[in-house]
Amino acid sequence: MNRKLKQALSDAFYAPSPVRKAAFLKQHRRRELDRWELIALQVRYIQWWVWLLSLVLTGFILVSVTWTEEPATWCIAALTPFLALLVITENGRAQLYQMEELELACRMSRQSVILARMVALGVFHLIQFGLLTPLLVAWGKVETIQAGVYLLTPYLLTAALGLELNRRIRNREGLLACGAAAAAISVLGALVENSRPALYQPENLIWWGMALAVAIVAVAIEFTLNIKKMGELQWT
Repeated sequence: MNRKLKQALSDAFYAPSPVRKAAFLKQHRRRELDRWELIALQVRYIQWWVWLLSLVLTGFILVSVTWTEEPATWCIAALTPFLALLVITENGRAQLYQMEELELACRMSRQSVILARMVALGVFHLIQFGLLTPLLVAWGKVETIQAGVYLLTPYLLTAALGLELNRRIRNREGLLACGAAAAAISVLGALVENSRPALYQPENLIWWGMALAVAIVAVAIEFTLNIKKMGELQWT
C-alpha cells in the first residue's frame, strides 16, 4: 500500500480527540458493591424453602429434646448435618442446573457469589444455634458448652465432607453423595448414643472438642480448594 493511499484512509477514518471523556465516564461509572451489600443481595437469590427447612429442622431439634422423658442428646448431634446439607445444596445449585457458565459471565466473580451465599446461610445457622443453645440447656439437661459443641461438630463435619464430595463429584450425583454423607453422620450420632452413651457425658467432652477442631480445619481447607477450583474453571 503506497503512502498516498495510507494518507487517504487516515483522512477518511480520522477520529477527533475525545471531549470531556473523563467527566463522561465518571458520570456513568458503576458503583462497586462492598462485601455486606453483596451478601444482602445474594440473600434474595437463596430459595425460600432453604430458609423454611432451616427453621423446621431447628424446631424439630428443640421439640425432640424437650418432649422426651429422657434427655435425647443424640437429637442435637443427629439433626444438624441436614442444616449443613442445605448450605452444600445451595453451593452446588448452579452445578446441578448446569448454569456455571452463566454465573461465570456475570458482573461479579463466581467465587464472590458462592462465598456470599455460604456466609449468609452460615451466619443464619449460627444465629439459630445461638438461640437454640440456652433452650437446650434449660430443657435438655446439658451444659452450655456441651450444647454448642453438639450442634457445631456434626454440622461442620458434614460441611467439610460435603465440600469434598461436591468438588470431586459433579452434577446430580455429587449432591446425592452429599445427602448420603449427611444421613450417615446423622445415623452415626444415634448409634453412638445407643452403643456408647458415656460419650455424651461432660467428662468426655474433650473428644468432642478434638473432633470440632478437626472439622474446623477440614472446612477451611475444603473451602479454599473449592474456591481455587472455581478460579481454574473461570480461566479454562
